[in-house]
Amino acid sequence: MDPISLGSTIGCAMELFEKGLISEEEVGMSLNFGDGDAMVKLTEMTGKGEGFGKKIGLGSYRLAESYGVPELSMSVKKLEFPAYDPRHVQGMGLQYATSNRGACHVRGYINSAETLGLPEKLDPSATEGKAGVLKIFQDFTAVVDSAGVCLFTTFGIGVPHFVNFCNAANGTNLTDEGLLEIGDRIYNMERVFNLAAGIDPSEDKLPKRMLEEPLPDGPTKGHVCKLSDMLPDFYEVRGWGSDGIPTEAKLQSLGLA
Repeated sequence: MDPISLGSTIGCAMELFEKGLISEEEVGMSLNFGDGDAMVKLTEMTGKGEGFGKKIGLGSYRLAESYGVPELSMSVKKLEFPAYDPRHVQGMGLQYATSNRGACHVRGYINSAETLGLPEKLDPSATEGKAGVLKIFQDFTAVVDSAGVCLFTTFGIGVPHFVNFCNAANGTNLTDEGLLEIGDRIYNMERVFNLAAGIDPSEDKLPKRMLEEPLPDGPTKGHVCKLSDMLPDFYEVRGWGSDGIPTEAKLQSLGLA
């Protein structure tokens, strides 16, 4: 279990505890938010597969589902959120919902533009145009991952640099567009695999909390993620049907049909 999923699952357990859905007797300790000692102890129990740690090891979705409240798992396709709240960074909300592996920030790091301003600064609270930008990030990331290169290098290099690297290594004559088309093909292959595995477009969603419970404070107080404003645009820029399924024409254009 990776640290992000572990932390999120322990946080889910703490909410279950504070809502009275699990007891101190069941866990073996109190689990109040902010209790660092409890987090450390539960981490150790999870690593050793002891007591309540066995349930933590199942992940937040299965944990919350076992108590009848799967909506308390902050996850997509059963993968937990990383650090970024999609009520503040709208593009990341779209990324979480549409990532082929779930709520992952490193399968299309649009947060680089929304928060860090790389390659250019985008308003994190805006929704217009985010689908097109996210597609570029996703396609480029797919190529970087497939090449076995650390994604963090893209904080300093972009598509043109990577094209040069690939051409030098492989003796090819790729263009920027050709490189991104490779990423597009990878992303669509993953989508087709998911569909065959029963992971359909109904899973392109976020927990209700992100859509209905506004941020309580901070510079974006009152914001929710406007996923419904962005998802149709995303399907369109991907060349998929309004149902989120790649069209035959799209697959043919990529040599996948």
